[in-house]
Amino acid sequence: MIGRGEGVAVIDAAREYVFRNDAGRCDLTVHRPRRILLRALLAAALALPAASAFAQDINPLSPKISLQGEQKRRLTPEEQERQKRLDADYKAATSKIPDQKRADPWADVRPAPSASAAKKKQQ
Repeated sequence: MIGRGEGVAVIDAAREYVFRNDAGRCDLTVHRPRRILLRALLAAALALPAASAFAQDINPLSPKISLQGEQKRRLTPEEQERQKRLDADYKAATSKIPDQKRADPWADVRPAPSASAAKKKQQ
């Protein structure tokens, strides 16, 4: 067992060895590939948000697309009348379409309802 005084002496000797032999110095040539990889990852991490911000940038050569829609201008009386006629024609055309029977794609697969189920449904 090492006493307190002897333990301090061992630590001091280890420090002397490290400073005298440069054993504690990090060799930069050994960690060079790791540093290059770290720099590449850092550059990619900084470039990704910048790329999305650049995509939103106003570029004079890019097409003007807006998801909010354009500001609607006021219609002239002639255009309002034309729009009313178009709406009336659309409503008239859709009222001529007969009601469609609801399609049941599973009708061939589903079993026919039993007589007791039909009676319960009527009640």
